[in-house]
Amino acid sequence: MVKTCLLMALLAGHVAHAASLTAQLDRTTVALGEPISLSVQASGLDLDTLDLTPLDARFEVFARSRSRGMDSDTLVLTLYPRRVGVLPIPPLQLDKRLTAALPLTVTDGSDAVPQVTAHWVLEPVAAHVNQPVRLTLAICDDGSLQWQRPALPTHAGRVVRVLGEEEGAGERAGEACTLHRFHWALLATREGAATLAVPMLDASRFGQRLRFPGPSLNFEAAALPAWLPAHVPPVAPVIQADTLPARWPLQRPLSWRFEVAGGYSADGLKALLDLQLRDSPVLGVYPPLIESIAPDDINSPLSRHAVTLFLQPRASGEITLPSLNLPWYDPVRGQVTSHILPGRSIVVFDPRWQRAGQVAGGLAGVVLLAALAWQIRRMARWRLARRRGLREIRQARDLAELARAVRQFSLTGQAAAPSLGEWQRRLAQETRACEVAEAVHQLEQQLFGQATPTLAALQQILLQILVRAHPKMRFPRIGPIRD
Repeated sequence: MVKTCLLMALLAGHVAHAASLTAQLDRTTVALGEPISLSVQASGLDLDTLDLTPLDARFEVFARSRSRGMDSDTLVLTLYPRRVGVLPIPPLQLDKRLTAALPLTVTDGSDAVPQVTAHWVLEPVAAHVNQPVRLTLAICDDGSLQWQRPALPTHAGRVVRVLGEEEGAGERAGEACTLHRFHWALLATREGAATLAVPMLDASRFGQRLRFPGPSLNFEAAALPAWLPAHVPPVAPVIQADTLPARWPLQRPLSWRFEVAGGYSADGLKALLDLQLRDSPVLGVYPPLIESIAPDDINSPLSRHAVTLFLQPRASGEITLPSLNLPWYDPVRGQVTSHILPGRSIVVFDPRWQRAGQVAGGLAGVVLLAALAWQIRRMARWRLARRRGLREIRQARDLAELARAVRQFSLTGQAAAPSLGEWQRRLAQETRACEVAEAVHQLEQQLFGQATPTLAALQQILLQILVRAHPKMRFPRIGPIRD
């Protein structure tokens, strides 16, 4: 029995003597942003219970890998330093054993890693609750780094919205640098002081992954008066409204669209509009459509909404659309100010009367077109008739043929007149300002053998008179068109 106890004590002492815990760094000097590898090797111990808490204050434990052998267990940690200076690796405890402290120096830049500075910019610096401000993370380097936008942690009492990013020339301690700027919209929903801590900043250089410590921001949101409604922001709105038509048909819905840029939320705008828009005997109001749209400046922290009001006129005549009052709190004066969108006046007409006018106008146009067609047809006919009659007069070979051609001359295509006197009377009724009495008299004298102008002279006189013959103005009758 005594021998057995002695043997167990010797074995326990041997195991205790065989257990070991060591740590080793891959290098003793590193630039800020570069990773280092810490290897922890144990024998006879379980590395699952290794306490890594002492590393958190000085390093980010970015990655870890584990390998087990027959009589050893190795844990490899990838660390990124959180600051510049002498940062020794603190002892790590496992069971009752401690690793040795390892020396490490972190430099601010090196030949392989550029110097990096980062800081926050808040515009405006003094903000109130529910006031959108622009939050900017400005990073300066030598231009060789490719940066990724950091993900800001969520926190009660504030709302963060991603905006745009920029890259350009900057200055650091009097020297030129490449300035990278990431923008966010920050809205504090609770008064008081707060701290915004950003995680490690991720960058790459020629395929190498680098991580730099991010700055923290202390800010304070001033309280708003307790009597101020929640949907009234401390930001002056900017409103752009579409032009309304001067006239609008009765009973047809009218859409009125305007854009609001400022500090309103969609629910706040809806609440304000619901308080002001009411149905009336002359105007019906439907629920408005409120849409969030991107601002013209992608780096603006202000909200922007498109509001569409649907209105239905119920009475004819001139009606005035309701004026809209969008209040906002002026923190400088300490009072509520309003931006008024004035109502517009439009003339509402009954489309039935308009359609009746259109029908009447169409009928008048048809009648006018028919009259114009009749006049054109009539003009073509009498011109052809005049040309034919003049040709007959010109081709007459003796007085008898000339007299017959004259009696057959008619602008309306009538049969030959029985006598020259009857032809003269009919021509006076058909034409205007066509004096043929003297020519008819000379033709009659020639027919009765009296000494008068020759055939050629008579033809020339008649042609000169009749070539200017025009019919009197006539208008078409309602019914079949006849000449």
